[in-house]
Amino acid sequence: MTYIGSWRFWVIVALAFATLACAGRRERREDARAERAERNEQKRAVRAERNEQRRAQPAQAQEAAPAATLTPVSTAPVAAAAEAKVIFMRATSYGGNVAASIFDVTSSGEPKFVGIVRPFNKLAYPVKPGQYTFMVVSEAADFMQATVIGGKTYYALITPRMGAWKARFSFKPVRADELDGAQFAGWERKSRTVTNTPTTLAWARENAPSVADKRDRWWPEWSSKSEAQRASQTLNAEDGR
Repeated sequence: MTYIGSWRFWVIVALAFATLACAGRRERREDARAERAERNEQKRAVRAERNEQRRAQPAQAQEAAPAATLTPVSTAPVAAAAEAKVIFMRATSYGGNVAASIFDVTSSGEPKFVGIVRPFNKLAYPVKPGQYTFMVVSEAADFMQATVIGGKTYYALITPRMGAWKARFSFKPVRADELDGAQFAGWERKSRTVTNTPTTLAWARENAPSVADKRDRWWPEWSSKSEAQRASQTLNAEDGR
């Protein structure tokens, strides 16, 4: 038996503290490496977005701005159909770090993975002109419909709501008259652009059956909403800029 007054006892105590200190330093080093990797990923995403904007500017300068018209996807000539863009944005920390997964469910086939957004993230999704249905998934699922015009950029907030076990999410379309306001400018400034990574793509593949099940389970609830409720969760052609 080792007594408190024994030198063996104090050697054991010293070794225990040394072990805890080493573990703490190792954990801090791992956290620092993870943070550096995330910052590097964010910088690459920002550079990619800037390069895309630079490439698009010369072509836009050469063309006279046409009148905004909506051409259905099924009949739009491929060469004439300019892309639109829908940007999904989480501008607050509400909902904690629960991931909100976005899918394009316009067709009846397998949901098309758009990406994952966390607090203060924004994700851009290029689309052809036409009508779309999007789904946001966490514990449950909710939907948003959108009509987009080529050459326009549209915005939708991902907003949290209470769930049984964790946050659920819904869409809140950003209207045209909000795009020039100070509040929207703050949302844009605080949110950083993210893109898909091998990790997010692997998550989408592994969870495809669950995502499809949630679409089938929650779509009837969306369909049963009143016309006014559905309209409040619909992006309109004139909401782009």
